[in-house]
Amino acid sequence: MTQKDEIIETVETKKESPKKENKFIKFILKHKYYVGLILIIFIILVWSLIRIAILKNNFNNQKQEITTRYELKLDSLNSERLLLTATTFSWAIRSELLRDNNDQINQFFNEFVKNTDIVKLQFINPITSVVEISTDKKDEGKIITSYKNITEQIIKKDSTEFIIVTPITGLNRKIGIFVIHFKNLTY
Repeated sequence: MTQKDEIIETVETKKESPKKENKFIKFILKHKYYVGLILIIFIILVWSLIRIAILKNNFNNQKQEITTRYELKLDSLNSERLLLTATTFSWAIRSELLRDNNDQINQFFNEFVKNTDIVKLQFINPITSVVEISTDKKDEGKIITSYKNITEQIIKKDSTEFIIVTPITGLNRKIGIFVIHFKNLTY
């Protein structure tokens, strides 16, 4: 046999020998049905996990929105309650001012400030802008001009206090300015 014959023979034997297939591919091809079921279960599992994550996110967003609306409504109701309290209290102050009874106003202030939400109360003379009566005695005699020109009840809010300023009017003129400092109420 010549060298040429040997080469032809080895080439033919190589063509005749079957390719070795991968064992994993053989296993998959042998068990197509079971592998298909496992893939379907895996896809359903992934889809359900994604769906749960989306539902949790939606739930948290709705919860945050409801909480925000509730807090705003509660803050609004609390503001209305405080405004009504300030208005009613200013009427009591007005009646004592018309009787020129400052001692009674001072007693009202001392009893009213015992409420834990109230920081301090002030009565300001509208003409001189001097704090005449205050639950914080350091404030008496101070000049506060920022409320001099108010004609109706106003609310001021900052990070620590909630302030309601109420003008007190007599028959034909303003006879005082009543200021309540509340703690900033949080829920």
